[in-house]
Amino acid sequence: MENNDHLSHFSTNHPSGWSIDEFRANWQVFIDAIIEENSSSLVPRKRIQYQIEQTPAFRDMTARWEKMSGSERLESWKKLLADADRSSREILPVCVQCGECCRAGSPTLQVEDFELLRAGKIPWEQLITLRQGEPARSLDGQPFVLPEERIKVREKENSRECVFLDNETDQCSIYLDRPVQCRAQACWDPIPARDLATQPFLLRKHIFEDVNPLLDIIAEHDARCSFDAFANAFQKLGETGEDNFGELLRILSYEEHFREFISEQFRIPSANIELVLGRSFKQMVGLFGYRVSEEPDGPCLVPDEA
Repeated sequence: MENNDHLSHFSTNHPSGWSIDEFRANWQVFIDAIIEENSSSLVPRKRIQYQIEQTPAFRDMTARWEKMSGSERLESWKKLLADADRSSREILPVCVQCGECCRAGSPTLQVEDFELLRAGKIPWEQLITLRQGEPARSLDGQPFVLPEERIKVREKENSRECVFLDNETDQCSIYLDRPVQCRAQACWDPIPARDLATQPFLLRKHIFEDVNPLLDIIAEHDARCSFDAFANAFQKLGETGEDNFGELLRILSYEEHFREFISEQFRIPSANIELVLGRSFKQMVGLFGYRVSEEPDGPCLVPDEA
C-alpha cells in the first residue's frame, strides 16, 4: 500500500477508517466518558470540551482529518485522547466563553455597575428588580429568600439563560461591557464570585435617587404589595381550600391597578416597569402552582398543570 498505510483497510470501527462525521461522533462518546469520570467536578461539561476543542492542535487535526492516512489518523486520535484526559484534569484559569455560566443565570448588579447603565452599555429595559422576600437562586443554584432587593439582567423566557447570551456563538453580546459579577465568575474557581456577594448590590434607591416622588411610590408599593403578603395569601388558601380565592384575587387586582396607575402617571414604558416595581404578582402565581385565566366575568386562578 502507498505510504505504508497498513491501516487503511480497517473497518470504520477503527480510527483509521473513520470519516470526519464518525470522528466527531466518537469524540462525543469520549467526552461523555470523561465527564462521567469527573462527575464531582464543578466545571461544566461544555467548558471542558471547549478547552480542548479551541486548541490549535485540535482544530488542525479536524481540518486535516479527511486528508490523513489511516496511520496518521490513528496516531492523531491517540494523542487527542491523552491530551483530552490531561486537559480535563488541568482546567486552565481562563474564560473560554463556552456560555455555560450565562446559561446558569443572569448576573445581579453591583453598585459599580451603575456606570454601565449611565453610559448606555446595558439597556434599562433589560433589567428587572427582584424584591425583598422573593425566592431566588445563588450562583451555585441553591434556592434562598432574598434578604433585600436585587436588580438583575433579564433572563430569556422560560429559561435561566441570560438575555445577552448569543446561542449561535455561545458568547456574550456585551462581553466587553459585562457586569462585575460576570467578570468575577469563574467555573474553575468559585471564590471570587462568592467574595463579590459580600459587596454592595445596586438598589433602586441608587438608580432613582434624584426622583424622590418615584422613590416614595416604590416604598408605598413595597408596603402595600409585599411579596410576603402575597405568599401568605396562598398559604391561607391552602389552609382554607381552593374555593376561597377572594383575598388572592383582590391582592392581584390591586397590585395590577397600582402598576398601571404608576406607569401612566410617570409615563414609564411597559418594558421598564419591572425595574421600577419588580415582577407583577400576576407573573408570579406560577411559583405557587397556579395561573391566571381571563374569563368573561373577570380573571380567576386555576391550577397550573403545565
